[in-house]
Amino acid sequence: MSLLPSQGTSFFTGKKRKGGLGLELKYRKGIVYTDFSVGRDLEGYKNVANGAIVFGVLDVTMWYAIFMETAKICMTRKVDIDFFKPVICDRLYRAQSKLLRVEDRDVWVTAWVDGPDQERCTEVTGLFREPAAPITPDFSDLDFSGVSPEIRERFR
Repeated sequence: MSLLPSQGTSFFTGKKRKGGLGLELKYRKGIVYTDFSVGRDLEGYKNVANGAIVFGVLDVTMWYAIFMETAKICMTRKVDIDFFKPVICDRLYRAQSKLLRVEDRDVWVTAWVDGPDQERCTEVTGLFREPAAPITPDFSDLDFSGVSPEIRERFR
């Protein structure tokens, strides 16, 4: 297991972001994962996490899975998402993601959320695209606290 860097002001991963989720993303054997809980301040229905927040967690894990497997900077183009069970506020869940395939500039990835009972709550397949013009990433806002030298090098 390797800890991944967080983005300083990101709502999802930033440790400096007040009111954010502060996700701690990890990478192991091609899988990016994070354990998370959504507070009641981000509920949609009473005591149920807003679906956009759940998707946001999955979107972040998919981006990191793509980067860790390909070193490509890609953007979400299209997703197909299924919500099977509600994500209940203030309970611990695990989001996971893995790369499916790469075809030229198109990258397919999948992600899912499992609940405390190990039942699948949400699943998404995403199509990401690498921009036609290369992007020089600005990783100056990344927090590498606790990140291994190998993972640091991946982001340099």
